[in-house]
Amino acid sequence: MVTQIKDPVHGYIELPEPLVERVVDRSAFQRLRYVRQLSATNLVYPGANHTRFEHSLGVYHLGRTVFENLREEPYFVRDTPDRVLDEIQRTLECACLLHDIGHPPFSHICEPFLDTGEIRERLADRGLRAAFRDADVDEAPLRTANNHELLGCLIILREFQEDLEAMGVEPFEVCAYVLGYSLVYERGGPWQHGLGAQLLHSPIDVDRLDYITRDNQMTGADVLSFDTDRMVDSYTAHPEEGLALSEKALSTLGNYLEGRIALYMWVTQHHKSVYANILLRELVEELAAVTGEPPVTLEGILEGYVDDNTVMERLRVAARDNPETTLAALHERFRRRRFPKTCWKHRIAYADRIDADLDAFGQWLVSNDDRLEAALAERFDLPVHEVWIERSYVPEYEPAELKEIPIAYGGTTRSAGDWGLYGERAFDAPIPFVYVPDGHKTNATGWLVDRFYAEHGGRRESGS
Repeated sequence: MVTQIKDPVHGYIELPEPLVERVVDRSAFQRLRYVRQLSATNLVYPGANHTRFEHSLGVYHLGRTVFENLREEPYFVRDTPDRVLDEIQRTLECACLLHDIGHPPFSHICEPFLDTGEIRERLADRGLRAAFRDADVDEAPLRTANNHELLGCLIILREFQEDLEAMGVEPFEVCAYVLGYSLVYERGGPWQHGLGAQLLHSPIDVDRLDYITRDNQMTGADVLSFDTDRMVDSYTAHPEEGLALSEKALSTLGNYLEGRIALYMWVTQHHKSVYANILLRELVEELAAVTGEPPVTLEGILEGYVDDNTVMERLRVAARDNPETTLAALHERFRRRRFPKTCWKHRIAYADRIDADLDAFGQWLVSNDDRLEAALAERFDLPVHEVWIERSYVPEYEPAELKEIPIAYGGTTRSAGDWGLYGERAFDAPIPFVYVPDGHKTNATGWLVDRFYAEHGGRRESGS
């Protein structure tokens, strides 16, 4: 039997009944219905209420579609039994569904509350560390993974191990896919195993393809103009070169990459999105300070009851019970969406108002944010929580990595940058924002520039 789920991005998504029964309908997976994909960005783009639940279904759909397309290619199935390809596809499908199972409430915002060391120790107790060692892979995957990826592996081994095994899927291999590896491939297995991991974890993985498409559509930003179906049809692979896009993608790849940058700059890095999400981050930190307890715990997520709604209710109650605190003031600001002004809203205004080297100035701001916030607040007689210097709430983002997307042609691959798809385009890095109350933008900007020159032994250009 097959279950059909209507998705606003991909249309009908079909899932075999075992996947529905043993993965999707489990409480640990259903929790993702209540973890927003873009955290508090819905305060800026009201339609951004989509969750990790539908994103995971979308990644599953894309992963399965791409792999089934590859199985139609003679080179891909040559000398490889169907049972091996079936095994890889089952693993990929389960890994796609479960790749975000470890996200805490509000995705990246609550990730710092998770104890990385404890998660790693629990994974070691369940044998994942030994599994990587047995495959001659050192502990780098466990050292470099994000907290939500590590917690996802723990949930997979804790909640889904028996169900995965019942479907003929190796749980350690699913965890390896989530971390970007294939243990079977590392032990000398067929090259297609490694490709399965790449489909979920690489510069052209289906995870990115879904969230870029989904975030664009659900926010209504409409900054993408590439053909998703053509991209899906363009995936190819070779034993030596790995996963790549065929030359069929050339007509849409440039639009895809430009759109990916645009989505980041105008949705994730939108000045109000940045503020909404750092305000939420500050709120959960204040909640921890006021209550003396972390708003998110490892056990709470493992038991399946901690999600966005849980934390928002805890914030509401704590703000009500502690009306004279910074927490209460910030909660009221968040609830009523009372956002302060930014000294500049975008790169053009940033360049126009800061008569200093922008890279050096931005690095100085971000590196000294706490100190400068306190000094600005003192200079203009403001509460410290009224002055914020921030760049972005999401993990580090390097747009230049987009140039490394592999394009296959003539039996080998070259990166998108090598094909000259961008010319001399420079990839913009995220800019910092400075948030101050109304009426203070001009003075705050001037003070910061003066302070920058004072600390760097220079001065403004004459007449500026």
